[in-house]
Amino acid sequence: MNRLLMLTASAYRSKVVQITEQTFQLLFPVILLGSSAEVLQFVFLTASGYVATIFNVPQWLPFDRELSVLMGTVYHCTLGMVGLYGAYGTSYFTVKVYRRQSSPSAGLIGLLAFLMIAFQPRNGGRVAFNPPLMAEGLLVGMLVGYVCGRILIAFKNQQTNWGQMMWRLALIFALAISVNLLMSYLRRTGALSVLVISGPQPTSGHPLTFVLMMGALTELLSWIGIGGPFTASPTFTDPASIANLNHALKAGSPWNAPHLYTDTTLFHSFANFGGNGVMLALIIAILIFSKQAGSRTVSKWSIFPAVFNSHYAMMVGIPVLFNPIFLLPFVLVPVVNMTIAAMFLALHWLPAAVYPVPAGTPGPLIAFLGTNGNWASLLLGIFLIAIDVLMYVPFIKLAERVQKSAGELK
Repeated sequence: MNRLLMLTASAYRSKVVQITEQTFQLLFPVILLGSSAEVLQFVFLTASGYVATIFNVPQWLPFDRELSVLMGTVYHCTLGMVGLYGAYGTSYFTVKVYRRQSSPSAGLIGLLAFLMIAFQPRNGGRVAFNPPLMAEGLLVGMLVGYVCGRILIAFKNQQTNWGQMMWRLALIFALAISVNLLMSYLRRTGALSVLVISGPQPTSGHPLTFVLMMGALTELLSWIGIGGPFTASPTFTDPASIANLNHALKAGSPWNAPHLYTDTTLFHSFANFGGNGVMLALIIAILIFSKQAGSRTVSKWSIFPAVFNSHYAMMVGIPVLFNPIFLLPFVLVPVVNMTIAAMFLALHWLPAAVYPVPAGTPGPLIAFLGTNGNWASLLLGIFLIAIDVLMYVPFIKLAERVQKSAGELK
C-alpha cells in the first residue's frame, strides 16, 4: 500500500500534473465568478427560477432585467469561455514548467490557436465561434494549449531568433486551421450530427440498467470535462416526463407513474445534489473531515453555486477534474443513489417525481417538490446525502496523504 502511495505521489510531481494544477489555480476564480453569475441569473433573477419563484423577486427588485443581462454577460465572459482560458493557461504554464520561465505571449499563442479551431464563419461575414467548444471544451482547450507550449519549447536553444519563432508560430497556426477545416468538413457532411443523433436519448423512459449506465457515463464524461447525456437540468418536457405528468393530472396523484426510471426520476432527483458527482456531499465531507486549509477554503467559496447544482468551481478548485483519486467516488456515488432510489420506486415506497420544479431547485428538494411534497422523498434525499458524505471521506483522506507524500518527495 505504501509503495502504491509513493508511486501515486511521484506521478503527482510530474510536469503534466504541475501544469494542470497551475492552470486550475488560474481558472478557479474565473469559474467561481461565472458559476455564481449563472446561479444569480437563472435562479434569482429569472421568473422561473427557484428563489425568484418563492420570493417573487422580479416584482419588487428594481432593474431586475438589467441585472439579469449583466449576470448573463459575466457568465458568457467567464464560464462560457472556459475552453479559451484553459488554452491560455496550459500554454503559458507548459512553457513555464519546462523552461522555468514564460511570458504572456506563450499563453496568447495558445489562446489564438484555440480561437482558430473554434471559429465558425456565419452568413454575412459575421464572426462567430463554436459555443459548445467554448463553454464545454476545457479538455480540448488544455490539449491545444499543451501542444502549443511543447512546440514553443521544442528547441533547446533559449535564445531563439525571430526566424525560428516564426516557423513555430506558422506550425501552430497551420495545425489549428487544419483542425478547424476538418471539423467544418465533418459538420458539412453531417458526420458530427450523426454522432449526436445516434447517441443515447436519456429522457425516453429506458429500463433501469440503461439509465444507470447513462448516469455513469455522464459522470465519467464530466470528470474529463465533457458534457454527458444527463448533464442538462431537468426540463420535464420530454415524452416520458409529459406522460408521467398527464397520468398524475388525471389520477390526481404522482403514484403509479408509467415511467419510473428516467433521468428526471432518478438522476436529477437523487443523484445530482450539488451538480455532477454529488458535489454537495464532497463539500460537506471536506468541511467536516478535512484538515487541509486549501480544500476547506475552496469548499467554502463553492457552497453558494453548489447549493443550486453548479459543480464547476469544485471541479477545478479541489481539483476533481482529471484527478484519478476522485474518479471512483465521482462515478460511483451517483450510481449508488440512483440504485437505492430505484429500489424505493420499485417497492412503491415513494412516487416518481412528475411535477416540474423551478430552475435551480436545490438537489435534495427536486424529488420532494416533484412529488408534490412527498415526505418520504425528502427523507430519502437526506439519507442519501449522509451516505454520500461517508463514501467520499476515504478518498479525501487518500488525497491528503498523496499530497503530503508528494510534498515530502520534493
